[in-house]
Amino acid sequence: MRQLRSFSFLQALPATLMYMAGSGLVQAAPLMFERDIRPILKAHCFHCHGEEKEIKGGLDVRLKHFMEKGGDSGPAIVSGDPHNSLLIEQLKSGDMPKGGKKLPEAEIAKIEQWIAEGTKTLRTEPAVLVPGTVISEEERAYWAFQPIRRQKAPTSEYANPVDGFLQARLTKAGLAFSPETDRVTLIRRASFDLTGLPPSAEEVEAFEKDTRVDAYERLIDRLLESPQYGERWGRHWLDVAGYADSEGYNDEDTDRDDAWRYRDYVIQALNEDLPFDEFIREQLAGDEMIPSPPVNLTSDQTRKLTATGFLRMAPDGTGTERMDKDLAKNAVVTETVKIVSSSLMGMTVGCAECHDHRFDPILQKDFYRLRAIFEPALDWKQWREPRQRRISLLTTEERATSAELEKQAVEVEKELQAKLVELRDWVFEQEVKALAPQLQLKCREAGLAFQKDVKSLTAEQKKLVEEYPGIKVTPSVGILNLFLNKYGRENDLKKMQDDNAARAAAIRAKKPQENFVRVLAEPVAYGSKTTVPVTQVFMRGNRELPGDAVGPGDLTVLSPDKPIDFLADDPAVPGTGRRLAFAKHLTSGKHPLLARVLVNRFWMHHFGRGLVNTPGDFGHQGEKPSHPELLDWLANEFMSQGWSLKRLHRLVMTSAAYRQSSKKTPTGEARDPANALLWRYPVRRLEAEVIRDATLAVCGTLNIQPAGPPVPVRVDENNQTVVGSDKPLLPDQLFRRSIYVTQKRSLPAQVLAVFDAPQMEPNCELRNSSTVAPQSLLLMNSAFVVEQADFLAKRVRAEAGGDVRKQAELAWRLVFGVPDAATEVDSLASYLTEQAKVLKGTNATAKPEELERRALASLCQVLLGSNRFLYVE
Repeated sequence: MRQLRSFSFLQALPATLMYMAGSGLVQAAPLMFERDIRPILKAHCFHCHGEEKEIKGGLDVRLKHFMEKGGDSGPAIVSGDPHNSLLIEQLKSGDMPKGGKKLPEAEIAKIEQWIAEGTKTLRTEPAVLVPGTVISEEERAYWAFQPIRRQKAPTSEYANPVDGFLQARLTKAGLAFSPETDRVTLIRRASFDLTGLPPSAEEVEAFEKDTRVDAYERLIDRLLESPQYGERWGRHWLDVAGYADSEGYNDEDTDRDDAWRYRDYVIQALNEDLPFDEFIREQLAGDEMIPSPPVNLTSDQTRKLTATGFLRMAPDGTGTERMDKDLAKNAVVTETVKIVSSSLMGMTVGCAECHDHRFDPILQKDFYRLRAIFEPALDWKQWREPRQRRISLLTTEERATSAELEKQAVEVEKELQAKLVELRDWVFEQEVKALAPQLQLKCREAGLAFQKDVKSLTAEQKKLVEEYPGIKVTPSVGILNLFLNKYGRENDLKKMQDDNAARAAAIRAKKPQENFVRVLAEPVAYGSKTTVPVTQVFMRGNRELPGDAVGPGDLTVLSPDKPIDFLADDPAVPGTGRRLAFAKHLTSGKHPLLARVLVNRFWMHHFGRGLVNTPGDFGHQGEKPSHPELLDWLANEFMSQGWSLKRLHRLVMTSAAYRQSSKKTPTGEARDPANALLWRYPVRRLEAEVIRDATLAVCGTLNIQPAGPPVPVRVDENNQTVVGSDKPLLPDQLFRRSIYVTQKRSLPAQVLAVFDAPQMEPNCELRNSSTVAPQSLLLMNSAFVVEQADFLAKRVRAEAGGDVRKQAELAWRLVFGVPDAATEVDSLASYLTEQAKVLKGTNATAKPEELERRALASLCQVLLGSNRFLYVE
């Protein structure tokens, strides 16, 4: 019999049983098994006690009456008596969960309270359950799995429906929107938001003077039409796609030579406002939307094929050595499923690879059903390494032209071989003539026999060619060189080779350039048809323990009636058609997750936090929506307006919420310190790439050349990764936008990494924004910042002359886009004068103009490192 601890009912009764309401005590709603207790047991206990075929200790905790019946040690709970319930004893002692962390005290207290209240349930429990995980009604009723419904916007004095939803919550909390911000702040906010670049001083001045009623709307339209818009918002999408210019996975981190074509596809699609449902379908199944095998492609077909690069962003080490190849192959498939599920579905499906999800109703077989969608193209038993997955963009005509030109080049190279034979014959004659007359005839015969067939030599002839090696000269370049040097004709052969090589190279230079695109496609795209692979559930995620076979489908929880299955092999589609079926299913307008996940992420990029502040996790471990009705309204509006992202930008950015001031108020800070209700616009630090791009822009060095192969990175003498190459590069190539800088997983550029540029492992759903000492050190010491400050100083000096006050005014205006207040100009001018004196004290021989230049560069560096430059209000 168990030893009983001393027990006080008053001590055991948790304080949460009661709460204060008005002036009286009100009894809290009783705890219910399905709603309050089951999620705790699912997270910590179901794996051993209910989900597996073998139930540990004979105890199944999936239902209340199972626990009352108990297992090998007797009943686990005694209704109304937590003190005599074995479950509570085991949880408090830490004996359960076995091998895991002890349950938090709050969760143990909740279970204890439920038992004390009489172990209530919401409904009559079934007598039996099938083995494994059973999805409950409460789990199916979870907000993220419900259909997206058109919500009615609350009545408000604001014309924009977005403001109606936000104002309703603010009013309830005793808050209101802040006043509209000034025009200077607004244009800077909108410019960084839509283009990732600061407005020029001229643009700021023009907007301030624009008295038209729709001046702000015109500003938004202009920014949306800028080519820089796609680069700015393309970076956001590349984060969730996990874009990188290298394979990652291991230390070799092989380069991805063609990945940049997918990057350019994303930028172009966003600039053209490609409807987002089409954007998604192309990335998931562009290869299944065009004829296969893909030859003689139109520009539209090439675009669709390039789009599938989305499914090639996972780390892939299968093209390198020194590893478990099967492990690496399996990792590619797993990481691809994670990228797709987190970016498009907002669910942590990857957590179900080894077992049913601990917190969300995602079954292990759901992970493998999603895996089955992609496995025909990522068949780990019939694997294609990264370079084998490239598809050439040469047309049939271009390929024929290349073949003909190659044939001509080979004919030219054959001419060299004939001339080499002529040289050999000449050398042979010289060598024979140099022999004694009595030897010449026999040696000539032996040499000619050697040239014809070495196996035909007689014993005497073998002896002669060994004794007189000159008669066995061959038409090889190395052998001929030895003899030609002897006769003073060493330059003849080199000239002959160079002329021949130049002629062949000139012919080959006429070949159409062969470009490749990095794609995901099934074998049919490469001209072969193989057996469709069978996807099996790996026991505990171990590929060496294959279990039941599963077909392609979506999450079980999304369909209460029957599983959402896709055809295993659609005869109407090149390949199996699984990905195309999945893509159409996601973008049908009926999927509960996709549109919510997308608009939430768009909102996050406008306001710094999402309506769901965990954009990659809409599950129970993520945050709940701050404005669920607004989220659904936006999702519905986005779909009904043609999935146009630019239209959504206009909607959000014309709201009063977006245009309000960012100033804090005591009331707002007290009632909503996290600003989740948006009573002010959030102050945000610029992202890493934007800081670099803005620096280049204000210093006058930014190269806005779009598209193409990325700018390389290298390790400098300080062992830091910088933008540049060991080979000569034009200076302006170093100053292209950061989205065009090589994103190498093992070598992130220091100027970006220190400001929280993400490493793709496998993707980035939400960026950090830290404030750490290395950022200040970089702004003070980085060769990039020092160099750019010097460029800015030269620009200021050239335009403002030697007057320090004019220099201070212009530097401020260039960096911040607005004139400076007179008092601040005085302060900056004084700094320039004093700094020149300080510099002279440390270098008395320097010329005055050099001291002035260095002082001005110092001021420019201070401005570039200021909060006013690094933050947007």
